[in-house]
Amino acid sequence: MGSPRDYSTSNKVQKCKILPIIEEFSENLKGICGKCMDVGCGPGDITKDFLLPSLDSNAQIIGTDISESMIKYANKTLSDEKRLHFEVLDIQTKNLPKKYISEFDHIFSFHTLQWCNDIRQAFRNMYQMLRPNGTILLYIIASHDLCEVYKILEQNIRFAQYIPDTMKNIFPFHGSNNARKDLKELLQSVGFTIHHCSLRDASYSEEKLRQFLNSIISLLTFLEDMPQNLMEEFKNTLTCEFLKKKIDYKSIYNNQELTLDLYEVLVVYAQKI
Repeated sequence: MGSPRDYSTSNKVQKCKILPIIEEFSENLKGICGKCMDVGCGPGDITKDFLLPSLDSNAQIIGTDISESMIKYANKTLSDEKRLHFEVLDIQTKNLPKKYISEFDHIFSFHTLQWCNDIRQAFRNMYQMLRPNGTILLYIIASHDLCEVYKILEQNIRFAQYIPDTMKNIFPFHGSNNARKDLKELLQSVGFTIHHCSLRDASYSEEKLRQFLNSIISLLTFLEDMPQNLMEEFKNTLTCEFLKKKIDYKSIYNNQELTLDLYEVLVVYAQKI
């Protein structure tokens, strides 16, 4: 795993997309005063700075992530004995720890579930973790050029041996003819009552998308298994192939040269009745 500190300084796109969603659902969130979870919290900065303040002042959040290094960093730098702490959890586990079952009033997950190769199991676990009437607010990348770039990299013999099988079924809604319908039906089959489910166009602009690409690369744990020269080649190839699919333009305000990233996201607010 890349440095949690590096990720926390390069996740600008994630932060700028979360705030409008929090504001959109503020009426639903501000009255939540119980126990909550943030699935895929990473280094914890978004959990602390965006999610916790959106809730009632008596609410508590457990940030969870599959990465031990992220959780160690979060607990060291951000943990609050009263309202916030962090624990390692693979949301796709088939052996959900009993301490999480029927314990939570609300679950957040932003920019995380598209990395799942068994998203149904992730939803089952969320449903189990919620108390009756508990809710979820999810932000999932539905379609993104990164998925096509990964396919290109997987076809490179030198890279393929290092890319784990768990990376080959990510972005479960990419290529779907009706991602909103697919997600809604999947959640309903698990037991959720859907209050909101939308497929939205999204965009982000940055100079060569450097911070965005750095945040993505920091999540690719298998890079640590590559020889240094091959790792650098992988990063350069990923960047090159990704930028081929992007649109470059010049800002009319300051003549800054920017790169535009267009993609689709799914936003869900659902409940365990």
